[in-house]
This record gives sequence, C-alpha cells and structure tokens, in this order.
Amino acid sequence: MNPIQAFAALYMKMKNADSIPVTFGKGVASELAKPIEEAGYKSVFIACSRTINRENMLHELIEKLNEKGIKTTVFTNIVPDPTIQNVEEGLSVLKANNCDCVVAAGGGSVIDCAKVIALRATNSWMPVSAMAFYIRPLVKSIPLYVLPSTSGTGSEVTYFSVITDEKKHKKCAIATDKFMPRHIVFDYNLLHTVPANPTVYAGLDALTHSVEAFISKLKPAFKEDAKSAPEVCRDIFKYLPVVKDEPDNEEARLAMAKAAYNAGINFRRNAVGFVHAIAHRIGENYHIPHGLACGVILPHVLRASLKDARADLDFLAKNSGIADNAEGFIKAIDQLLADLGVQTQFADIKKEDYPQIVSRVKWEAIMQGCPTWLGKKEIEEILNHIKG
Repeated sequence: MNPIQAFAALYMKMKNADSIPVTFGKGVASELAKPIEEAGYKSVFIACSRTINRENMLHELIEKLNEKGIKTTVFTNIVPDPTIQNVEEGLSVLKANNCDCVVAAGGGSVIDCAKVIALRATNSWMPVSAMAFYIRPLVKSIPLYVLPSTSGTGSEVTYFSVITDEKKHKKCAIATDKFMPRHIVFDYNLLHTVPANPTVYAGLDALTHSVEAFISKLKPAFKEDAKSAPEVCRDIFKYLPVVKDEPDNEEARLAMAKAAYNAGINFRRNAVGFVHAIAHRIGENYHIPHGLACGVILPHVLRASLKDARADLDFLAKNSGIADNAEGFIKAIDQLLADLGVQTQFADIKKEDYPQIVSRVKWEAIMQGCPTWLGKKEIEEILNHIKG
C-alpha cells in the first residue's frame, strides 16, 4: 500500500458504514412518501430521467406527497455522464422552489447528479470542481432518498459521485459520506423499463465494482465491505444474460438490483482501480458508455495484475462457482462479454491521445486500491487491445 492508498484507507475508515434502509419489490416506489412525510419535509425536489417523467412512473409517489400537502418539483435536465452545468441548473431550481429534500429516481447519472445537487444546497460556497478531492471539508447535504432504475453503478449506496467538467473535458470524482441517502427503494416497475444495452452495461459496471474491490489493497481494512463479492459475481453471471433476453423477468431484475447494490457496498470503501481509471478517461474523451468501457477493460487489467491479485482472484473464482482459478475466471469474463454480444473494440480511440490518457489514469489510480501499479507501457498495451 503506497502512502496515498494508506491515507485513502484512513480517510474512508472514518466514513459511516451503517446500513441504510433498503426496500426491494414491485410497486413500492410510493412507499417513500411515508418517511418523507414523517420527517416533516414540505417541498420535494425530484430529479429523474426523462423516461421516468414521460411515462409518469412516479405518479403514485407524487400523488401521495401532494395529498399530504407536500409540494413536488420535477427536474429532468440531466445527461448521461452528468455535468457541472446540470448540477448548477438543478441547484437553481431547488432553491427557487425552497425544496428541503431530494428524491433521485433513475440510473447512475441521475443519482450522481442528485447527490451533488443535494450537497451543493448546503455547500454553496464550494464549487463542484473544488469538491473533487478527498480532504475537502463539506457540510452534510439536505436529505436524499433514492429510487434506482438501473442495476450497476451502486451510486445509491457509495461515497462517490462522478461529475463531468465540460470545459476541461475531465471527470471529477467526489468522495464523501455527506450525501448518503436516508432510504433506498428498488421498484421492479422502474427497473424493467431499461433497454437491453444500458441493462448490460450497468451489469458489467457492477461486476467490475465487485471484482476491483475484492482485489483492492484497501481490502484488509474493510473486509466486511467485500465479503459478498463471490455472491455478487455469481449472480451477475447468472442473471445478466437473463435480463438482457427477458427484460420482464421480475426475479432476474430484482436479483440484479440486489447484486448491484451489494457491489456498491463492496467498493464504497475498498475503492476500485485501473479498470475505472482507464474507463473514465475513454468515457470523457470518446463518450463510450461507462459500464461498457469497464466490462471491456476488466479482463485486460486483471491479466496485467495477476502477479499480485492471483490469490484473491483464485478465491473469487472458486467461491463464486465461476471457475477453478484466476485464469479461468478471466476467461469466463471474456466469454460473458461474447455471450452478451458487447462491442470490445472502439475505433474512436486515437494514439495521439495516449499521453493525456495515461497521465490522467495514473493520477486517478494512485488514490485507488490497485493491487498492481501499471506503468505507461502496460496502460498503452491495454488501450491497444481495445482500440479498433
């Protein structure tokens, strides 16, 4: 563990890891009205995807809130890979309507954006770009409630939010426990509407969270967070192909939601590693969906990390029932990508961008739990593998 990793472990050790109430089921989104009413909130800011708003998926929740005299304000101007501009626009709407709590209903982009909007509401003196550093002192956000519609990012239960700085073409990773939600509800009625590709990409993101957390150098400090990783991997391998082919399979959808939630717990203090560091770079440069990038990069980083991660990967392979050893586990990931029919090479990646990508990858990775340090040569080899 390098000094920065040791500092990150010490910082995350201080984070509150107490469990947050979680509900799984069908038609349960409206149950959030009760804790919001009981807490005495009067004006709710609802950040949601355009699809959820257009299809009126939150009508029962909104009706219940309105019946109790609680005002609701819906905000949908959030793009994939949410931007600082999205956060600031949402903050303006929140303030204009005197909102005293936030509901986030959507995928990782919506949840990440809502978390930072809630945080900015109590930290108006600190811009988003300045929040993107581990030791920034932050005031606790206004209360947040979360309704995930995808099964992948784990944003509903993690200490992280990623916001894009469009001016600098750079992703800002904010790490804090100051925007943790009060309650999380997974409703099948929201989950089953997600199309095949986003479903697959989200599942690959969750798989990457769990694997990178389990091989993390920070894991000795947070073993309890990583303990469900074998179960998470097992369930993703089992249920992700099912939800791709059978989007209305309730059992598979809720199983994937639980797996993604547990994957979020796996990495929320153990952090991730080079897979995410590289995926963030090709996302900010070429707008490749984050989960897709993670899934494609994962086996390449694992092969490059075998000398240090073999024991953990052997354990993960055997205890998940996926393979007999580390090499078999990596081959199983290759086969899963093939079975899911995902794109594994990207023509947009340009060699002239390598220096900037490598520099930014290293800057992010040094604060993560990477078991093996990858240098310029190794990172460029991985980029060459996924370059079309």
